Amino acid sequence: MLLPDRRRLAWAEYGDPFGYPVILCHGVPGSRRQVPPFDALTSERHARLIVPDRAGYGLSDGAPGWGLAQWRQDVGALVDHLKLGDFAVGGVSGGAPFACALVAEFGERVSRLVLVSGVAPGYGASADALKLHPFEAVMVRLAVRTPRLARLLIEPLAVVAALWPRTYLSAMCRLVGEADRAELARADIHDMFFDDLPSAARQGAAAIVRDLAIAASDWQLTLQDYPGTVEIVQGCDDAIVPADCASRLAFLFPQASVRLLAGEGHFFVFSRWSEILAALLARRWRHEQEVQMPLTRAPAPSSPR
Repeated sequence: MLLPDRRRLAWAEYGDPFGYPVILCHGVPGSRRQVPPFDALTSERHARLIVPDRAGYGLSDGAPGWGLAQWRQDVGALVDHLKLGDFAVGGVSGGAPFACALVAEFGERVSRLVLVSGVAPGYGASADALKLHPFEAVMVRLAVRTPRLARLLIEPLAVVAALWPRTYLSAMCRLVGEADRAELARADIHDMFFDDLPSAARQGAAAIVRDLAIAASDWQLTLQDYPGTVEIVQGCDDAIVPADCASRLAFLFPQASVRLLAGEGHFFVFSRWSEILAALLARRWRHEQEVQMPLTRAPAPSSPR
């Protein structure tokens, strides 16, 4: 679709086209193709999964100075275009600040927020830097202080991701732990990444550098008054996003529930997609029980496993 400023915004949809809307914010780098490859399960749970390309990724046009404020406007235009009422929001890894920005924008229209392996405000700063891979820590600092240099250094990686995703994924496997290597070794998962990475990096490194700088900022979002349910799920053995990001994200939401998963790394979103999808749809299931049971006198629908 064309946005009011004439930029293109691209998105993909998965699952049940008549199901409950879930807007998923992809990681860094990522695109509308970065989704758990279990469309049958998503359809079975009656979820309409909507995944927008952020500016500069995939088919969405980039823009100078684009940030969280512009993202809120972009998704506002998409929500109007799709005529959505209320919806759930999920954020994975570097998509966490963008998921939180949608809560700040839409408030009670967001039924639930689920953050998975999410970065926290100030990601990569002082305390985090000692826990990150040295290259990642340097790239975050450069993205904040000298973004042109960061882009120069990351651009070759973006080229590899776009043209040789298998090589990029092999290099990533050497940076993560055993649990993540097992996830990435699955045929359906690496096939998804082979599809996603060329789309994610097709416009180069500019969006990657920008998103790293956004993650490292304080986000400046007002979230304390959000009335919905917030679930934060983090792997204890995550080698990409330090596990203590979960507790720092929880400070943003007084009602947040935090789950730390022993033995899990960064990419458990794939093996635990059924649980995460259930968390995203939980309010909708409760609503169906409250409204439909008195009318139909049918047995209560079983909760997603």
